[in-house]
Amino acid sequence: MKKRILEAPTLFYQKIPSWLFLILACIMVYLFIFAGSFIGGLITALLITILHLIGSTDLGFNAVFSSFRFWLFLFFFASLLVFAWVKWVEKRPISSLGLFKDNWFKAIVKGWAVGTFIFTAAFLLIYLFGGVELQATDFSAAAILYVLSIIPFWFIQGGTEELLTRGWLLPLINKRSNLAVAIGISSSLFGLMHLVNNHVTVLSVTVLILSGIFMALYMLKTDNLWGVAGLHGAWNFTQGNIFGAAVSGTDAGKSLLHFVSKAGAADWISGGKFGAEGSLLTSLVLLVGIVILGLLLKRESKTICEEV
Repeated sequence: MKKRILEAPTLFYQKIPSWLFLILACIMVYLFIFAGSFIGGLITALLITILHLIGSTDLGFNAVFSSFRFWLFLFFFASLLVFAWVKWVEKRPISSLGLFKDNWFKAIVKGWAVGTFIFTAAFLLIYLFGGVELQATDFSAAAILYVLSIIPFWFIQGGTEELLTRGWLLPLINKRSNLAVAIGISSSLFGLMHLVNNHVTVLSVTVLILSGIFMALYMLKTDNLWGVAGLHGAWNFTQGNIFGAAVSGTDAGKSLLHFVSKAGAADWISGGKFGAEGSLLTSLVLLVGIVILGLLLKRESKTICEEV
């Protein structure tokens, strides 16, 4: 498959056996996350200490540092570590991670629209099958302001996960193995990354792996990381702050709508406390998306072969 995002022009790992590289690369994804969180935590602690020393804690900074938006922002430190590693260790441009300059904003907007659509389709299916019911609505100025303000933070969080698993890991595995293995390993790792989340189940991990495959195919179809970062951010945002469902078992704060699991509904329909990502119906929507993207990529590859 001729995709610039798969080129990953680095020779840094060539002397490492392929089987060992696959293990080390997966471990490195976790190290990026943990190291980024550690650095972010240290910086936060330092800032809080300085604010205490100058007596500025009464200005609401403590509330900022403990907010859900700030927790999402901490993912950015993991992105910075990946950028530094790619530039100074692998010695290749950061743009090779899929962060190409052409039409980047358009790609984000399109990806955001796709993410909103596919999650809405999954959630509507859950609703039609009696898995959830609307408990409340909130279109107050405070709720709308919160919902709008959290959008860039979801983009940072989702974009970081895409950067790690799809932008960095997938092309490198593809270079040492093949595309099917690269998609399978990166998507499986994406699902397993959520094992520490609240209320996680075997079904929810399976759904997350399917979402990883869907997002990997979308990244390949668009041939950039911007679009899938937008898709991921929109998926979480729509789930948590439009419909008010748990995002991978986590409460996302204020939402315009607030749906809850319907009394008596089976968890495999509603998703239970994990949210819609724990529903079998969500997996069906993702499977349809995977088939569509797979067919589009196959047709694209066939067209290229015929032209050659």
